Amino acid sequence: MTAFEELRLDVNGVDTVVLTAGAGPPLVFFHGAGTTTGFDALLPLAERFRLVVPNHPGYARSADDPSVDSVQDYVLHYLDLLDRLEIDRLTLAGHSLGGYLAATFAIQQTSRVERLVLVAPIGLRVPEHPVADIFSIPDEELLGYLAVDQSIFARHVPVPPTPEFLAERYRESTSTARVLWDRPYDPKLPKWLHRLTMPTLLLWGAEDRLVPAAQASVWAEYVPDARVRILPGVGHLPFDETPEAARAVLEFASADLPA
Repeated sequence: MTAFEELRLDVNGVDTVVLTAGAGPPLVFFHGAGTTTGFDALLPLAERFRLVVPNHPGYARSADDPSVDSVQDYVLHYLDLLDRLEIDRLTLAGHSLGGYLAATFAIQQTSRVERLVLVAPIGLRVPEHPVADIFSIPDEELLGYLAVDQSIFARHVPVPPTPEFLAERYRESTSTARVLWDRPYDPKLPKWLHRLTMPTLLLWGAEDRLVPAAQASVWAEYVPDARVRILPGVGHLPFDETPEAARAVLEFASADLPA
């Protein structure tokens, strides 16, 4: 079975861990605001692509960087990283916070991003279907906001939580707060989404309690070549809850590849 290999790079002074698997055209995945369940659910994408999953500064095995306090800081960090990896053109995917980052990156790098996948992205203000305030959700309720199938956490969340587990969650929450504490959206983002002229897939779990799937139609109004796919019966972590999520991305991203 395909497994990740781990690279460790110094990116502008930040010790950055990058997971890679497979071979072929590069598909880069920007993860969301938590890494509890890991990234093995993405490995089917390595069947046809060189899958690249960097850990954001302040998350998982990458070092902290308190100076990163905006999505734009992440964009610049990943411009340096992709240059280091000699990745010029790519399919770019992002989930939740990573979707916000991926959209912002692609707006600024339209000639570099061939296809774009946004999975339950935050970033837009949709008053009638707002993003849940993750900083006000009680700890005992958070997993219910993330997934319909709670069994996906069995191998990843110790019961009771260990001090090490809690410390890592606090570390990632602190990194998230630096970027999203004031608001989980950019009021200027709608103005620039017209620049996303590459084929774009908007992928959502129908039962997402954190970023409602009703936001998909709003994104689709702004993104010129957007296709919407809603996966029934799953929540905010579609890759962990159903293999259909990875299949949907693989099918979309492979559309122009030789059979």
